[in-house]
Amino acid sequence: MANKLKNNAASKATAKLYLNEKFADVHFVFNVNGKSEKVPANKTRLAVLSPVFETMFYGGIKEGAEVKIVDASAEGFREFLQFFYLDEVTLTMGNIETIARLADKYDVLEYVNACTAFLKSQLNVDNMCWGYQVAIFLKNQELIKFCEEKISLSPKEIFASMAFKQCEQETLEHILKLNLTCNEADIFDSCVKWAKYACIHNVLDENLASNLKNELGDCLKLIRFGEMTNEEFTEIAMSYKGLFTSDEFEDIFFTISSNGKYESKIFNQKPRKYIWNPKKVINCARPTESNTVKKTVQNIEIVSFTSNKPVLLGQFSTQPILTNGGNDYNVCYGNNYNYNYNHRPYNPMHCNVSVTISEIGHFHSGDARKTLHTGNYRTWTGNQLKVELPEPIFIKPQNTYEIRLSSISSNGGTYNSTYKPEVECADGIKIRFHRNQDCSSIDFVSTLCLNKL
Repeated sequence: MANKLKNNAASKATAKLYLNEKFADVHFVFNVNGKSEKVPANKTRLAVLSPVFETMFYGGIKEGAEVKIVDASAEGFREFLQFFYLDEVTLTMGNIETIARLADKYDVLEYVNACTAFLKSQLNVDNMCWGYQVAIFLKNQELIKFCEEKISLSPKEIFASMAFKQCEQETLEHILKLNLTCNEADIFDSCVKWAKYACIHNVLDENLASNLKNELGDCLKLIRFGEMTNEEFTEIAMSYKGLFTSDEFEDIFFTISSNGKYESKIFNQKPRKYIWNPKKVINCARPTESNTVKKTVQNIEIVSFTSNKPVLLGQFSTQPILTNGGNDYNVCYGNNYNYNYNHRPYNPMHCNVSVTISEIGHFHSGDARKTLHTGNYRTWTGNQLKVELPEPIFIKPQNTYEIRLSSISSNGGTYNSTYKPEVECADGIKIRFHRNQDCSSIDFVSTLCLNKL
């Protein structure tokens, strides 16, 4: 009968070999401040765990007793060698990039995964760009996805970090391809700061637009200038004269002015998919005037509004809808009826409402209408319709946006009026509601749920 015993002696013996000069049969040599520094190791121990080391020491062309290392520090290499000897490994942020690159170089997947887990626990807005750069180099999809989610949700905080200014152009290019939840003008400003830092690092005049453009390279073409307002782009063009060629200037101008009818020939204008952050919701709840009156719900209700700052619209709720009195009313189109005899709010749970949200440029300017969302909704909270958009909509400052609701009620519903035309929310966001040319009502929507950009 066999009896298994736990043997700690083997692990202890292996641990004693770590950096042990007496039993070493190979040394890794580093140039430290002009002097040679050697790190002892054991060929067999390394070869058993790494196919690259196995080839180096036991392949056709064998390495000798000394191996020169030029792509890592001696300190980082010692920390990397822990994986081959010790049951418990101590990782430090100062050397983690070196260790991760060495683990990738010597094809030890388990060690790459350990570095990934450590990085995820240590990354924040201050060093996220650096972590993303490491992830891209390693082609580690788990770490890449982690960093991209964090950068997409908090781009303005990420852009303010020194790690962003110091990141490589390839990393910047990857960042600009993400669905950044940020105003495009802010993205441009951050790219200019990155380019200025690069100019200083390369001993170039950071005040010359031509130098900024050379440092940015193709990254400039990844900025969605078409998502900017005319005012934002005009300010950029005036501040950085010479940054754009005449063809580039014309291309951007046509993209902005055509309201989606012109396709850019130079710049990537594929709209970003904005990410809704439920932890950063700003509720724009509209206060009522002192004197309110009742209005009849129309078959089509239209609400138009503008914002003084760039925001995301993710949800909105309607007014509470009431019945007019003791008659039987058909409060929804179709075959769904609800009867009320006691002036109580009706229950419209089966009412299907069509919602269309459009951008109509500057209010009453005659700009072409651009439909941003259409859908049918029947989610009611009590007697209020609650619309949760599948993707948030970017609301540009000073542009007018229209919410159109159809197939609600032709003769049965009423709601209280009037709301104040302007609401001041948190963080200085002001939403102003406008009367429409084809519908006098501005009061049917009671609450907008926003994310600040």
